[in-house]
Amino acid sequence: MDPKAKQFKEKINSINSSFLSALDDFKKYYVFYHKNPEVDEYSNHFVNTKSQLQTLSGEMFATTNIIQKNIETLNDTMEEISSKLTNEKDKYAKMDKLFTSLKGTESGSNILINDSKTEFNLLFFKNIELFIGILIILGLMVSPKMAMILLVIALLISYNLGIMKVVLPVIGYI
Repeated sequence: MDPKAKQFKEKINSINSSFLSALDDFKKYYVFYHKNPEVDEYSNHFVNTKSQLQTLSGEMFATTNIIQKNIETLNDTMEEISSKLTNEKDKYAKMDKLFTSLKGTESGSNILINDSKTEFNLLFFKNIELFIGILIILGLMVSPKMAMILLVIALLISYNLGIMKVVLPVIGYI
């Protein structure tokens, strides 16, 4: 329990017990005073108990007033916190949506990058095949020595680029 709440509870219990005791005295002296208004002792006790009840009632009112103000302050604080929490939830929802979108974009980008790499490799090998084909055709058009040199150059380029590394095991298998 909050220390302030405990303090208020103790104060209210104290006022309540004092009030009940004072009320019993007030009832007793009220009856005595109204039966015997001429007796000063009853008159003084009646006025004292009445004053004591008014004081206790005032204390109870002041205490409940303070409690009410504290409740209003706590309510305002809770409303501020609730408003901030709502704003943070909205920000989180926007960020989560953006994150999900970026994650989808990242996946799409990776797919596009892989597709582009594959397409680049295919075009690269097609260009190499064309180059080798041109060397072979040139080799057929020139003298046999020159054709042999062009063929060796074409085979070396093919082997260095990895084309022949794939073809040689197949030829060895045949």
